[in-house]
Amino acid sequence: MALSHGLTFAVLRSLDDRPLEAKRLTTILEAQDERVPKETPRHPIRSFQGPLEESLIENANPRKARWPSMPSQLIDSATRRRMLLQHLGSDETYTTRWRQRPDERHHPLTKLVAQISFGIHLLHKGLVKSDDEVIRILQTYVGEVDSFLEQTTEDFDLALNDIEERIKCLRLPLEHDEIFDAMLEDRVFRKQIVDGNEKIEHIINRTETAMNDALEDVQQGLEATKELAKYLVRLDRKWAHRTDEQDDVYAAMSGNSEGWFRCFFSLQTKGHTLTMMMLQLGTVVSELQRRAGVASRKNIVGGIHGVIRGENSTDQRTGSTDYRQSGGK
Repeated sequence: MALSHGLTFAVLRSLDDRPLEAKRLTTILEAQDERVPKETPRHPIRSFQGPLEESLIENANPRKARWPSMPSQLIDSATRRRMLLQHLGSDETYTTRWRQRPDERHHPLTKLVAQISFGIHLLHKGLVKSDDEVIRILQTYVGEVDSFLEQTTEDFDLALNDIEERIKCLRLPLEHDEIFDAMLEDRVFRKQIVDGNEKIEHIINRTETAMNDALEDVQQGLEATKELAKYLVRLDRKWAHRTDEQDDVYAAMSGNSEGWFRCFFSLQTKGHTLTMMMLQLGTVVSELQRRAGVASRKNIVGGIHGVIRGENSTDQRTGSTDYRQSGGK
């Protein structure tokens, strides 16, 4: 679902050239347009005023809709990771759907949560004719946040498992160093180790890039969720006379904000763990590289010594012959 089909989109735009969903929602809100401000609406959360206004500008320009070339939410986590690791020479990752563009002042997740809280504000103030229509849109927005958290959690868990498995596999030969060092005497095997290390370094770099992209999104989402949670606490005191349906919406959104906060925080913890594990993997790779280098130098030195010994032997034989020849003269 494109984020442009939102509550703010419905409040302020005219009916011309808009999707059917937005036309339907706008008509409902405009039925009581004496209570809908003609200027940019004031967001109940001061820090969300900028994100709200930027959302309005984006909603007026459909070309800025956030549709990736291949929606990552339609791809399973294993495929996303395989595509991430196979993508050479690019900093693009499968979190780019949420990445803040250079022309954006506010992060997409911040703008999404800003629209969620604004929708709750409309319900509270009674600025809509149909609560059901706004609730439907809120459910769409909640699904967007849930989708981000679910996908990012899957990607982090898979990356953690992948890196952990690689550490176990690469540590195994180091636990049998005498056998491993003997195997490194073979030039073909040494080349396989060096080539494998280059692939591991690529995996670490790609994983780190994707992780850093995701953690930036997570930080923005966490901060936005904190603002939403504080707003809901304040609203509980002001919105005492809620209908049963409105009370269900309030309870659901309070539960969502708590759940999102825990999940965002958990993702930060996973990111820290993944960083430590990638450092461990890098250390193992460095040790493998060092041992391969030592074996290579031994091989070169051994070859040089062999050549020197051969030359000395030849010189000795030649010298002996010359002596005999000299004596004969």
